[in-house]
Amino acid sequence: MKIVPALLAACALLLPRLASADSFEGKVTMRIEGGPSSQIQNITVSSKAGFSRIDIATPQGQMGVITDFAAGKVLMLLAPMQMVLVHAIGQLPPPSAAASKPSGLTDTGVKETILGYECEKYVETSPTETAEIWVTDQLGTFAGLMSQGGPAQRQAQAWEGALKGHTFFPMRVISTPRGKPSFKLEVTAVNKEALPDSDFQAPPGWRVQEMGGVGGMPFGMPGARP
Repeated sequence: MKIVPALLAACALLLPRLASADSFEGKVTMRIEGGPSSQIQNITVSSKAGFSRIDIATPQGQMGVITDFAAGKVLMLLAPMQMVLVHAIGQLPPPSAAASKPSGLTDTGVKETILGYECEKYVETSPTETAEIWVTDQLGTFAGLMSQGGPAQRQAQAWEGALKGHTFFPMRVISTPRGKPSFKLEVTAVNKEALPDSDFQAPPGWRVQEMGGVGGMPFGMPGARP
């Protein structure tokens, strides 16, 4: 079971997701580098009405996290062990997205097309960081990167909070927190496609273990909204 804390820590460090699965169905692939981890992380976010799934390859093996909003459950998929940990989180209705532009960010008016999506460049400057953020309004809302969890805990950056609840999704972020390693997030692929329900269910034959509520999770609850 030693692999579980390691996987949970990696997941807690680098989990992004779409906050609303109703506005987009398909898969978004992200590349994240820098920050507290020097490793390059490739993450796939799958979205379907009422569901969200994140898949991440870690040195310890493949890991997935499925959020079922209607059922109020999170399923953690541990591929090396063929195990599913199920956590009750209570019903989480998709948040309503505000159409206004995010406060705390400066709209530069600069536009760039990234992977076929028109993006607008924002700049965020604070006492703790500087960041350049290219966002699109065609991929739903953004819940921010995971900032909970154990020894791998990271502090949420200001640009994350500014985007939460708005109809903007970051296609590229270059951030330099004060006194910390630089951080880069870039979407490398967007695939609009109908996803089967089986993508958001426990794989057949895997052992399923009910873990109770959020408090039972060793490193916080990946994908949770405050």
